[in-house]
Amino acid sequence: MLTASYAMRYECRASHGPRVSAVSKSSELVSHDIGYSEQRHAPDLRTQTLSRRRASLAFFSTQLVLHSSSALAVGFTKELKKQTPSLDDYSVSEHFLFRSNLHEGVKFFDVRAGSGNVLDVDMVAVLHYTCRYRGLTAVSSREARTLGGNRTIAEPLMFRYGTLPSEYGAALVRKSVIGIGAEVRMDPELRQLCVVSTVYNGPAARAGIRVGDIITSIDGNSNLENISITEIGALLKGTAQTDVVLEVKKGGLSSISNDVDIIVLTREATAIPPAKRATELNGGGGLFSGAGTPKVPPIVYVPEALAGLRVGGQRNIIVPADVGYGDEGEGEIPPGASFLLEVELLDARRAA
Repeated sequence: MLTASYAMRYECRASHGPRVSAVSKSSELVSHDIGYSEQRHAPDLRTQTLSRRRASLAFFSTQLVLHSSSALAVGFTKELKKQTPSLDDYSVSEHFLFRSNLHEGVKFFDVRAGSGNVLDVDMVAVLHYTCRYRGLTAVSSREARTLGGNRTIAEPLMFRYGTLPSEYGAALVRKSVIGIGAEVRMDPELRQLCVVSTVYNGPAARAGIRVGDIITSIDGNSNLENISITEIGALLKGTAQTDVVLEVKKGGLSSISNDVDIIVLTREATAIPPAKRATELNGGGGLFSGAGTPKVPPIVYVPEALAGLRVGGQRNIIVPADVGYGDEGEGEIPPGASFLLEVELLDARRAA
């Protein structure tokens, strides 16, 4: 029955001459593939099924090749896009005043040119910023902070563009002390003298002493747990250019070794880092907000660093340490480190 049915269908095709001729090339290909001839012999059913599968496979393969070609074309287009800009692509801003000193311009590159208002003096700038150190996000205004009811919000920074905040307009004045450039504390439970901070590029930091290390002896005195912290401070301080010999257990409590290093430090005057605080909101521009955001790098407030930026634009700035986070550091950015700052200008409007 199946063979007869197929023969009838074949006869019907043969009776329609114009239709056969209209698809003559396809018919010839299929007829040759499935094994019947013009003698109108009914083909074997197994051969017919196999041939249909082959025809379907050939059609699928053709479509796959076409899609693959399109994919290759798309990939080729992506390769033509400009990659991360080199330092040669960066421009340099105008010189500017910072902490009462003339500072050389900073390098910047406009990743995206905005199409909105140009940021101008006395405008309120609304922007997001991200500080990247060694390719990783270290500080960002886009980091959400938790509100009541498990809600989160990422607040942009708002400030009046054109004038530095007062704390960056005045010269930096710090107290200094002659010593090893480290702050120590006696652990009340373990009765061990722990290093809690070091001054950037001070004697202790240069010698490799880190936060968490334990000082077991000062100038041969190993009975530190029975000495007041005031007396310990007197042992570490002294006359400039004099030496002090420490025995230090590196890694502190986290170290599995009981070995100690003998380190000779030369005392010198080191600046005392100020306590970290928010940027002064009053004066020097009148409007600085975004208290919910992390500490803002000072370069953001420098007019020359953002000059010419339009709303919707994004600018990358290479930030030197002295106009970044200085010798204090911030988050994953260590003291004295430069970093990449990404700034996106969301809005620029005249202050009310």
